[in-house]
Amino acid sequence: MRKRLIDNLRVPGPTPLPPKVLKTISQQMINHRGKSYEKVQSRVTENLKYFFQTKNDIFLLTSSGMGGLEAAIVNFFSPGDRIISFTVGDFGNRFADVARCFGAKVIQVKFPPGQAVSVNEVRKVLSFEKEIAGVLFTHNETATGVLNPIKDLSPLVKSHQSKPLFLVDSISALGAVELPMDKLGIDVLVTASQKAWMAPPGIAMIAVSKLAWKKHQTAKMPRYYFDLSMYKNFSAKNQTPATCAVSTILGLDTGLLMMKKEGREKIYRRHLDLTKSLRKGVRNLGLELFVSDINASPTVTSIKVPEGIDSHNWLEIIAQKYQVILAGGMGETKGKIIRVAHMGWVNQKDLDLVLKALQNSLNDLSHKT
Repeated sequence: MRKRLIDNLRVPGPTPLPPKVLKTISQQMINHRGKSYEKVQSRVTENLKYFFQTKNDIFLLTSSGMGGLEAAIVNFFSPGDRIISFTVGDFGNRFADVARCFGAKVIQVKFPPGQAVSVNEVRKVLSFEKEIAGVLFTHNETATGVLNPIKDLSPLVKSHQSKPLFLVDSISALGAVELPMDKLGIDVLVTASQKAWMAPPGIAMIAVSKLAWKKHQTAKMPRYYFDLSMYKNFSAKNQTPATCAVSTILGLDTGLLMMKKEGREKIYRRHLDLTKSLRKGVRNLGLELFVSDINASPTVTSIKVPEGIDSHNWLEIIAQKYQVILAGGMGETKGKIIRVAHMGWVNQKDLDLVLKALQNSLNDLSHKT
């Protein structure tokens, strides 16, 4: 007997796709060197600039978000460069690991899982370090559901005497959370198609400031596939250097048109409202949230696993019996939390189903809340 299809996918990527996007990605291939494709890439890039709130170059890389993070490192630094990485979870750690892999001298400042980056600690570290080539932040830590205060951190980076590059991983937030690149002085900003953008996996999007381009001219880390000089040359023709993920870009185009119609401010408000509603509902069930309200992500909510409950078993019951797919913890939080994603194509009904599944599964486990 064929398994019933899962209707409510609530993991932090890939996220569910609207019917319009599904219809778009099911169409026949087109020539990625032809005029019809070039019109799509031009439109996608311009609509991304609306959400990035930037006039900077934006490039479409055929890769996962991790490819975007690698491009963010290898294009602007040289082996031996001092990079400071402020991390609050597994995905921030990966960003730092990429820089180490290519020979950077990484100073990693870790904060406990569930906590955001401390502005005071960042100020202290940056005042102590005199020569810095770059500073790395994760805007939204997908592994824990923490949103870092990039707006408050930006002045600390931009006022540093060595004029370091300001790099931000907003893979699981941009598109759902306001992050005005130009206003905040972000030099390199990365996101990915399978998160808030209502598109399939396969495309990383990276925006590059004028200062970053200047640093690119002398950067000596090895690169080929992710060499943004090639992307810049090809983007003049609204093309990519190598064969792109055509279906994903077509889906991204449709998703962006839907988002543009809704408007930035309404999208940001919708995600905040859904987060507030979900967190209230979780508390009403007697469950404990992993992240404080002030640091809570508008796209991912983490819930502490009650004592005496096996997280894997709990997630299996929620999936198999109630057709809701949630994610477990990662690294230090494995077995300690479960995660609910609410980004992109999501509404209150979707989250009501999550809350109902949580409640019913707890009853199944004979856990009294």
